[in-house]
Amino acid sequence: TKENVTSSSSQASHGAADMTRRMVCGGLAGMIAKTATNPLDRIRMLSQTGEHGTSTNPGSKKVTPFQLYRSILQNEGLLGLWAGNGANLLRVFPAKSIVFASNDFYRGAFGRIYWGSSSN
Repeated sequence: TKENVTSSSSQASHGAADMTRRMVCGGLAGMIAKTATNPLDRIRMLSQTGEHGTSTNPGSKKVTPFQLYRSILQNEGLLGLWAGNGANLLRVFPAKSIVFASNDFYRGAFGRIYWGSSSN
């Protein structure tokens, strides 16, 4: 009847709004985590590529992460630890939003299939 159609339409729009909310929350959580860990990721990347500029002599000993940290601060300043973070955030937001939203969706779907409810 008309009441059932209105009720199912309301549930569908609520489900879409809930999925959108979960996607935004997942994307923002991923961006915050990536921004918090970007200095460590930057040091890791520089140590792997050898593009840190701390030593021009190829026969010199290995550069430690702490030396890389100090080199970045001296050459680029504090914001140098977050160089390239914007590009990472453009990659992280859609990926984490889909992962977060689909995790909740499939958890609820499989919960209903296997356990008869949407909870564990």
